[in-house]
Amino acid sequence: MEIDKEKRDEAIKHGTFFGFIPRRLEMKEFPEFYHFPFNVLFVSHTIKDGQRVSGSALYEPEFHTYQKEGNLSLMRYRNVYGGECYLMIAYDEKNKQYQGQKYVNEHVLGSADGGDNWQLFFTHLTMLGLVPSEGCKFEEEN
Repeated sequence: MEIDKEKRDEAIKHGTFFGFIPRRLEMKEFPEFYHFPFNVLFVSHTIKDGQRVSGSALYEPEFHTYQKEGNLSLMRYRNVYGGECYLMIAYDEKNKQYQGQKYVNEHVLGSADGGDNWQLFFTHLTMLGLVPSEGCKFEEEN
């Protein structure tokens, strides 16, 4: 579904958040990563000095943190802009359930739980947006 620019701008003006749906981490050599995302992006929008500004934080997998215990697989994702910012994403193969938490400075900022619906799970997780102490990149929007 594509949102036209006018509707998008109106939604942002009223504080609407949009979720980011990542691609699956598909690596022929490592099929165990299939239930994990390639990366996860969080975005927030605001108005600063009359100019719309967006901030984004990109989280990438730390492959060495992958663990599998029974039917549960989990992996940590680190914020590429530094700081103590990371995600923990888990998938229960037996119950077909996703679960994810977002941490900033050792505090859980939020979480998302979901069934086997990839899009819904990541929409809920990324709707958390950004917080002031989270490492991110700022850009002015046109």
